[in-house]
Amino acid sequence: MKLNEIPSLFGISSIHDISSFGTGHINSTYHVVSDSGEYILQSINRNVFHDPENVMNNISLIVKAFACSGSNIDIPEYLYANDRNYIVYNDEFWRMYRYIKASTVTENSDFLSGCAFGSFIRITDGLKLQPVIKGYHDFRHYFSRLKEFGFQNIDTAILKKITRLYDTITDVFGSEIPLRTIHGDAKADNVIISDKCTIIDLDTAMQGYAALDYGDLIRSLCSNGTPSAERISCITQGFAKGLGGILTSSEIDSLYYGILWVTAELAIRYLTDSISGEHYFRDKAPEECLKRSNELLGQLDMFTSNADEIKKIIHTHF
Repeated sequence: MKLNEIPSLFGISSIHDISSFGTGHINSTYHVVSDSGEYILQSINRNVFHDPENVMNNISLIVKAFACSGSNIDIPEYLYANDRNYIVYNDEFWRMYRYIKASTVTENSDFLSGCAFGSFIRITDGLKLQPVIKGYHDFRHYFSRLKEFGFQNIDTAILKKITRLYDTITDVFGSEIPLRTIHGDAKADNVIISDKCTIIDLDTAMQGYAALDYGDLIRSLCSNGTPSAERISCITQGFAKGLGGILTSSEIDSLYYGILWVTAELAIRYLTDSISGEHYFRDKAPEECLKRSNELLGQLDMFTSNADEIKKIIHTHF
């Protein structure tokens, strides 16, 4: 495969440079510089996304929803080839969109990130998207996968912690909490702050709980040391503004538990990779996965010990 041949299939010629870009664990991403501007070129990892066409069809629906929203929150401008927002080249799925340059970090970047993901849920509410990863954001699924590879391989204290949380999540997220369209990977790196806030990496958009996007954003922005009450407050205020009052009272009550869910879920996924030999995180060795899992479990302890303060912040802004 000649990488420099692919942009021409999207109508982009006179390429000056193509180089690896970003730190994502799943898709291969490249920065393309041409006479007509700068672009992002990505191949969709079919080991993770078994039906890339569904991924891109979902993205088409999201693009249409944003086009009708009048929002100042944006999503990437995907290029089309033969009336599709992707091409198939040597049995690989590729897409391109215009490169968005981030501005210097602003003082209110936490608020803007929260507002972006809250707006995403509001704008896409009611979309019927196809599932793209079996069991994704299904705590029961990840818990069962970990059990499959042998609880005897896990430290007893860690096992008790995960089991207690499994029981809590099962209890909190009952049938009274509605499913909405969520981003599914709502970490801070997936919002580019420039003239507008642009939400990227839409592959994991799916039906899920609003608490999962909220929780993932809190987790990603409070990963070092004790969770900052100021940062959590800014994120929460922005998230609430973006949602525009659409959440039910039970959803609001569940937001704190979304933090615990996504932090523990990610820890379990890394732990499973470390003991199973699987490679969801394609660039991580087993020992690296184990280290990352332990970091996330430590973060989970911090969120648990600050539960009262975080819940108070949530209810202040909602």
